Amino acid sequence: MLLEKAVRTIPYGFLGVIYGVYMAQLGLSPFFIGIVLTLTVLSSAVYTFVISFLADRIGRRKTLIFFALTDAVAGGLLLTSTGWWAPALAGIVGNMTVGAGEVGPFLSLEQAMLPQTSRSDRRTLAFSAYNLIGYGASSAGALLAGLPRYIGYPPLFLGYLVSGLLGAFLYFSLSDRVESDPRSAARSSVLSSSGRRTVFKLSSLFAVDSFGGGFIGQSILSYYFYLRFGLDLATLGIIFFAAQVVTASSFLVSERIARRIGLLRTMVFTHIPSNLLLIAVALAPTPLLAVSLLLGRQSLSQMDVPARQSYIMAIVSEADRTAAAGFTNTTRTIASSVGPALAGYALANFWIGTPLALAGSLKLAYDFLIYKVFRNVRPPEENASHGR
Repeated sequence: MLLEKAVRTIPYGFLGVIYGVYMAQLGLSPFFIGIVLTLTVLSSAVYTFVISFLADRIGRRKTLIFFALTDAVAGGLLLTSTGWWAPALAGIVGNMTVGAGEVGPFLSLEQAMLPQTSRSDRRTLAFSAYNLIGYGASSAGALLAGLPRYIGYPPLFLGYLVSGLLGAFLYFSLSDRVESDPRSAARSSVLSSSGRRTVFKLSSLFAVDSFGGGFIGQSILSYYFYLRFGLDLATLGIIFFAAQVVTASSFLVSERIARRIGLLRTMVFTHIPSNLLLIAVALAPTPLLAVSLLLGRQSLSQMDVPARQSYIMAIVSEADRTAAAGFTNTTRTIASSVGPALAGYALANFWIGTPLALAGSLKLAYDFLIYKVFRNVRPPEENASHGR
């Protein structure tokens, strides 16, 4: 599973940098680019919602193989046509990540599968390793974003196609341990009554965070630096390579922090300063300062991810895990899908830093709300430790 995560996210790394710029070079307007990015995210949300109900019934491995093959199809579309419709259709058909982190059916299913391969006291560490590998591979992909200057775009699109085929093979080779319990798979995949209220509360709060995050997906940030400072693809590739490396490094300490202060506090207390730094990026007058602030922000912004994933899996029952992961990630994805179109419109018509400032403000609101609502809801292992 971890090897496939790396294979999948290397192409996502360079697609997140070049996707918006590639469409701009095809002659598409900022607003149209925003619409395409929105459709890309929205289609991923639809896939995630569907697998919440069906994946445990038809098999998690079969579902993942199918979506790996859709990535291959998307790579083929980008490779074979330079028409405006090709990147738009590829974004809808495939599951390419154009945000700051991975979204979609892969993430939801693997989020439900991972706790079955680790002990509860190692669950957060497993999610930290999972995200470390993903962001590390994505950083390598971002570094490849400068290659079109020398060899054009087709070799990268071919790599995306091959990664989908290789991913399908790797999913086929997974063991039966990743499948759900046959008894829970046989029942309806709708959440149990005990888990429904918790998941709906989480989903509502995650929607606020992700709506803000939609304004600053990696493709939007890359396009922002392209417009604001005139940076070329090679420079953008280096910037986002560094950003992904810094992000990946943060996962090395995320689990240790969570062990000391708890999962929820890790989610909130690392997120607040990262959002203040994001707002500061919008105000930076020079590219050097803007990039420095961005890297500072990246050192904190995703530290909450393994804690959040572990927290969700800890406070719902095992039978609810696939549905819980699917519902929360669908909500996050739908909420974030609106942002790119609005960001594209803002970049074209308002102050260029508007998307970043809005994103930071919305994410700060989420931080305060989730802490207020869930501060007394602890995972079982934290309850045990608190009792001792």
